[in-house]
Amino acid sequence: MSNDLQLIFTGSLALLVLISFSIAFVVYYKQKQAQQKIAMQELQAEMQRQLLETSLQVQEVERRRIAKDLHDEVGAMLSATKMSLNQLIKKADTIDLNTLAIQTKELLEESISQVRRISKELVPSTLEEFGLVTAIDEFIQKIHVASGVEFFFKYDGFDEDHRFDKKIELTVYRVAQELSNNALKHAEATEITLVLSVQEQKLIFTFADNGKGFDVERTLHDPKMGLGLRNIESRLSVVDGWHEIKSVIGKGTTTTIKIPFN
Repeated sequence: MSNDLQLIFTGSLALLVLISFSIAFVVYYKQKQAQQKIAMQELQAEMQRQLLETSLQVQEVERRRIAKDLHDEVGAMLSATKMSLNQLIKKADTIDLNTLAIQTKELLEESISQVRRISKELVPSTLEEFGLVTAIDEFIQKIHVASGVEFFFKYDGFDEDHRFDKKIELTVYRVAQELSNNALKHAEATEITLVLSVQEQKLIFTFADNGKGFDVERTLHDPKMGLGLRNIESRLSVVDGWHEIKSVIGKGTTTTIKIPFN
């Protein structure tokens, strides 16, 4: 009988060990699956970030190509046409012909000016040469002249000529453009305040307008309305940045972006 009890005890112990091993294996397997899933998600997120960064780089390269073509080819042809027209004006015999030639010259001058403006907007040369503060200041001055909207711009924690990483500078500049466009086109703002500051190894950019405000959640989830905001999110993800939007209907909108840097 004692042998039977010993056999039962041994069998039960072996079964308990087997069950424990099975449970431990299942738990281990689930943990590995969870770890692999997290690793895959992180890998996918990194791949998406790299793809997005590549896409934005391609866009900037294409902008540069178009700007160069406008400046070197179209601009050169317009300038040559203007020179030829100047010769024609000098030789014009009648008042009517002279007046027509002068009007044509004025149109050419306006076309040349527009080509230069578009070329400069496609590639922010001021940003590359002088940095973020000067580039934003130049940009908002142009918008002020064109729209009459009052801009207030200040920076804190760094010098005017301080340079950040090129990707960070370009991101903030493009975000400033996007937010300005939104404020003018949708918010109908009359005053806009921009603040750049550095805190705890982060570049912080605040953009506030006194426009009519909007429903943030509704806009973000509307595929037609939230495109500009999603473009901002995409740009920020490339530089590990994030943003916060606060908007009150009838009282304006404040957008804050934060980008870490070394």
